[in-house]
Amino acid sequence: MTYISKDTLWKGIIEDLFDDFLYYFFPEWTAQTVDFSKAFQFLDKELDEIYPKPEGNQKRYADKLVRVFTKQDNEQWILIHIEVQGYQDPDFAERMFIYFTRIRERFGQDLLTLALLSDENPDFHPRAYYYQYQSTRIEYHFATFKLLEKSEAELEKPENPFSVVMQTARQALIKGNQRDERQLIWKRDLVRNLREAHYSDDKIRKLLNFIRYYVRFKKAKSLQVLDETIQTTFQQRKNMGIEEAILQEVEERGLQQGLQQGLQQGLQQGVQQGLQQGLQQGVQQGLQQGVQQGALQTKIAGIRKALAQGKLSLEEIAELFEVSLDFVKAVQEGKHPQK
Repeated sequence: MTYISKDTLWKGIIEDLFDDFLYYFFPEWTAQTVDFSKAFQFLDKELDEIYPKPEGNQKRYADKLVRVFTKQDNEQWILIHIEVQGYQDPDFAERMFIYFTRIRERFGQDLLTLALLSDENPDFHPRAYYYQYQSTRIEYHFATFKLLEKSEAELEKPENPFSVVMQTARQALIKGNQRDERQLIWKRDLVRNLREAHYSDDKIRKLLNFIRYYVRFKKAKSLQVLDETIQTTFQQRKNMGIEEAILQEVEERGLQQGLQQGLQQGLQQGVQQGLQQGLQQGVQQGLQQGVQQGALQTKIAGIRKALAQGKLSLEEIAELFEVSLDFVKAVQEGKHPQK
């Protein structure tokens, strides 16, 4: 059963729904300040250079650094630093301060910071970093949003898709809701509520991916039941899973290309045989080859897209597309594996 880390899910959904994210946490500032005519710029590479990711078995962080243009003249822009913290860390406030100083040193721009605390400890809520030695003193405050402290009513913001993200994460903090039986109840409720929302198909698909994978089912059958609910609710013939989200832009094109090539090969084979039976057999074989070829091309294209996005490790991509690690490496190297 496919496993996607929460770190990956948070980074992906914040990037995919960043306009809704801004309106959710900073509604007045966003409406007055943000210039949505200019694209957001996600500075993941720069953030990694500023604060390298932990190695080995150390815990990972879900963080984002985004360049946002404002409505001021001369294409003025500011930076937004987001940190999603899912566990208690005694050094968290100091880390936030280090981020602040390094980002300011590198870019020299105004910086808006938010710590989204998604942990299970009600006593963990760092809001500031303090340092003092003799007469030297530092005090750094940053905005926080403690998920555990919010009620369902407080998390609900009509017409904002990011409220579904927050409701999903809040439900997952309740111990009983992590069992498969309870998960199915609240996840199916969220899916059905999405059906009534006036969100774009693209945003609904991304929200469904977040709902499906944010808490992992212990039984594959439970995920199957949820997928059936999704398909029934949205009248989809295919799964609405994360694989479709990755493949949506290439699936139809790749399959059609494979079918056309296979059909042409089949017709040629049938004509060469010179018999009606041979023609029918050739067409049938060609169609089958075309479907297989189209599926392979679609899978390779999806892997390339996942590699380009850089949100999943090679191992996660291999598990997601049900191929070997060597297959993924071959695609990464520009080769065209056949199986």
